[in-house]
Amino acid sequence: MNILYGKPVAEQIRQRILSYTKNNRVTVATIGLEGDEQWNQYTASLSKSAANYNCNVVNCTLSSDVDFQTFKQEIEKLNGDDDVDGVLIQQPLPKHLAAVVDVLSPFKDIDGLTASSVKAMYTGKENFLPATALAVIRLLEFYEIATAVNVTIVGRGLAVGKPLALMLTNRNATVTVCHTKTKNVQWHTQNADIIVSACGVANLIGKDHVNKNSVVIDVGLSFVNGKTCGDLNVEEIADNCLAYSPVPGGVGPVTRACLFENAVKAHSLKVK
Repeated sequence: MNILYGKPVAEQIRQRILSYTKNNRVTVATIGLEGDEQWNQYTASLSKSAANYNCNVVNCTLSSDVDFQTFKQEIEKLNGDDDVDGVLIQQPLPKHLAAVVDVLSPFKDIDGLTASSVKAMYTGKENFLPATALAVIRLLEFYEIATAVNVTIVGRGLAVGKPLALMLTNRNATVTVCHTKTKNVQWHTQNADIIVSACGVANLIGKDHVNKNSVVIDVGLSFVNGKTCGDLNVEEIADNCLAYSPVPGGVGPVTRACLFENAVKAHSLKVK
């Protein structure tokens, strides 16, 4: 059993970024709603990490009862701010706010959320890829894990599951996506070479979901009794799979690195 730590992956990306940011000022803006514990933790970790990449982060927090028009206006301000290279919008948003992502300029869409970015993925251009999904790809690449295999993704969210399925297909994987209506999820995961779980349900994936050759990537994030948890029941799967990524310390640090990687790309396109 091998543990796929994210720190060395993030460090490799960081060194590439530093070669750019030593001569260029790169700024990321985040925008989301107050009171969301997961979002607040994520933006706090992003702000804390920024100095390590020689980047800047500015956080815009809106009232939890903000209306669509106000949210739209705030994004338009960020679109017009030449000092902001990339914008990260909270995901998921309440249904009445979800469409606000398409107000964002595609040139600042560093999390690959806009219709323009999604279209690019479908056509194989992959301009800006969702950072968490990209982090999974970077993790697999770093540890030289082949992607032209059977992959089961548990979770079909817009931030990870759906884009990752397409990204892996573009890399010759045969992909199955499981969700709340899928029957016998265990059968699909047991027959996969790579399992990616992105549900945010603690201990969702146990020994009955894996086989001895499984590579299991944990993208889940939840909080149990104040403790950060992933989707994997590590006590059960650790000795019953080939490799797994931990939470915390797995995909998380790589996601932050990928966001700054996308921000550098946005800045470089602006400079050109």
